[in-house]
Amino acid sequence: MIETFKALDPMLQGYWVLAILSSIVFIVQAIATFVGFDADTDVSGGDADFDADGFHIVSIKTIVCFILGFGWTGVLFWDTIENPILLTLLALVVGLIFMFTLALLLRWVMKLDKDNTFRTEQTVGLVADVYLRIPASRMSTGKIIVSLNGSIHELEALTDDTETIPTGGKAEIVAVVKGSTVLVKKI
Repeated sequence: MIETFKALDPMLQGYWVLAILSSIVFIVQAIATFVGFDADTDVSGGDADFDADGFHIVSIKTIVCFILGFGWTGVLFWDTIENPILLTLLALVVGLIFMFTLALLLRWVMKLDKDNTFRTEQTVGLVADVYLRIPASRMSTGKIIVSLNGSIHELEALTDDTETIPTGGKAEIVAVVKGSTVLVKKI
């Protein structure tokens, strides 16, 4: 088997080495991720910032994916594409596609980790629709509907305005009074 490998063109040997080593590292990373041991290092360095809004384009995982796509493309198309420059360019393109695809997938997975717990304090400053009229001068509560992070919430509301805010009106949330009761003003 070693003699067969030594008989190959040096460039094809390089593609095989990259493909096999990156496959092994990729499998180890996948197993580590599923087991719960997942450490990814940002290798963007101090000079250039490749991290745009948490979107790590250059990391250990994406580099491994690049080499995986590059190596296997070189191996698989070796007999099909005879021009070594064209083959290398194709391998580079496929490697970049692998790299950006993984970075995009990792970004989507990281969004799943966000805490989207509703907190009434987050509604301050938002405009809400009045669902049940809100009596003037905090005489009693009414109800508003407000949209936050793509979900709609119904909250009890009070106002310091001297006029009642009618059903169907608009109100701005100015403060949280207690729990899920907010203070609003008519817009």
